[in-house]
Amino acid sequence: MKRVYFAAVEEKAGKTALILGLAGFLNGRVHYLKPVGCANTYRGGRPFDRDGEVAAEVLGLETPEALVPLVASDYPRYWRPPEDAWERIARAMTLEADWLLIEGREWFGRGLLSGLSDAEIARKLGAPLVLVGQYDGEASVDRVLRAARIAGGELGGVIFNAVSVETGLPEVRSFVVPALEDRGVPVLGIVPFERRLRAVTLAEVTEALGGEVLVEGDLVAEVERFLVGAMSGDAALRYLRRIPGKLAVVTGGDRADIQSAALSCERVKGLILTGSLRPERPVLARAVERNVPVILVPQDTMTAAETAEGLVGRAPVRGKHLETLRDLVRESVDLERLEELTARR
Repeated sequence: MKRVYFAAVEEKAGKTALILGLAGFLNGRVHYLKPVGCANTYRGGRPFDRDGEVAAEVLGLETPEALVPLVASDYPRYWRPPEDAWERIARAMTLEADWLLIEGREWFGRGLLSGLSDAEIARKLGAPLVLVGQYDGEASVDRVLRAARIAGGELGGVIFNAVSVETGLPEVRSFVVPALEDRGVPVLGIVPFERRLRAVTLAEVTEALGGEVLVEGDLVAEVERFLVGAMSGDAALRYLRRIPGKLAVVTGGDRADIQSAALSCERVKGLILTGSLRPERPVLARAVERNVPVILVPQDTMTAAETAEGLVGRAPVRGKHLETLRDLVRESVDLERLEELTARR
């Protein structure tokens, strides 16, 4: 079985999407494993990592909980893994597949205290470690080099993800790739940025926030950006008209001026009203008329906005987006070099 361990250079690097994109054109049966998940939501009062569920759905796998044998939490102040941590991971490895694509921690270096870092897990599982990072200039290259030093002999290479076509691609190809290759860090792929793949549906936002749907509208509408409405209605309207993309506005349930301004902007696809404060009837009537979802949540405005924004780029990839993702990865990742890594183990 060919094994590859994908580790994020920084948070939200796009590991899950990259893995699902790769799985679409690898030869043979592909299995997924995330040895240590992150408690990004809760099910039945217990911490739960949604990535296993998403991978199981896309790859046609059963028992998604088994794909993430350990789920780490930030409470209390540090996570102490169970005594049988490695046994749980080993049990999850007893499967039949041609490829095993392993997803790492939230960011490279996480788990050094608990003894369950990406480098340690990759070493014990006998899998080459492929770094996944986004490109934002010199700092991103330095992060890759720092991670490469920690990875040591486990390092197989790096894949740059969501690289800007206009500015990033020329720099990475002409300067970054030769510089890294000269330093012993193979560049296995450069995946261009695709805005459509970072969108999240309002239904997913509702679930994450535990919201109540006051106006259903189009809950499958996609949102690329969340804006906090904390100014006057007139100022909000001027601001909304300058912001590109599909938007959702997060504001207090008592801010009728901002709600009305948002509903007059065609790019606004949803309203998220905070503090469990119900809006005025005219606002709901206007939302029904425009078919715009109105979601009531208990959180304060900043907490709700930060939680919603955290979903961008982490939403499950399905349908036409999955095909787009697979095409991008197929054209951008050097599969031959990836296979060569597995042959050395």
